[in-house]
Amino acid sequence: MRRLPVVSTLITFIAVVIMFALGIWQLQRAEQKNQRLASIEQMQDATAIGLADVLSNINDMVDVPIQFDASPELTQYFLLDNKIHQGRVGYQVLVPLETKQGTLIANFGWVAATDSRAILPEVRLASTQQTYLGLVSFPSKNIMVTETAELDGKWPKVLQQVDLNVMQQHYRKPLLPFVVKLTEVPNSGFVREWQPVVMAPEKHIAYAVQWFLLALAAVIIFFIAQRKK
Repeated sequence: MRRLPVVSTLITFIAVVIMFALGIWQLQRAEQKNQRLASIEQMQDATAIGLADVLSNINDMVDVPIQFDASPELTQYFLLDNKIHQGRVGYQVLVPLETKQGTLIANFGWVAATDSRAILPEVRLASTQQTYLGLVSFPSKNIMVTETAELDGKWPKVLQQVDLNVMQQHYRKPLLPFVVKLTEVPNSGFVREWQPVVMAPEKHIAYAVQWFLLALAAVIIFFIAQRKK
């Protein structure tokens, strides 16, 4: 029996292992998304808790409804860049809220961009203290995104991603370690259609199937090529 060539066999083996591992990883991601969606659905019927209770058990508070009283910062707020709603470019408005427990960043929702990048949209905020209701969120940092905001003291500040450490440097004041996505309020002027997961579990499963099929195809092509030789 003729021996298989070492180099091509090794390359094929490594490629199949990598593709199979990527398929398993996609299946794991799908399961994580399913668990996250189930948790969010369960939390929708939960009673909102106070800010102090969230801070006392912060590690278990993802997607938990929260209710608190606060006063918004009217001039020093952030605009999260390149947010699309119904095909239109805009920003998400991130506002520091002053509470008894400290300064908390709240995502007020989406506003449309103007026709010029040089002109930022006008954001109107109520100046009085009021009660806010939303969901606890822990923003994740994307290492592929390069932050362009400069520490120049100019406001509002346009950001490329929600990074509380960067926001704290601009605001020059300690920030609480999470963000609140505010719930929908009629006639608020903001669009608050929060997307719980960026990619649906079904899409992860589809990607997993593609990786497995590619691995199978690589094996079949390898043996066909060897047979022809």
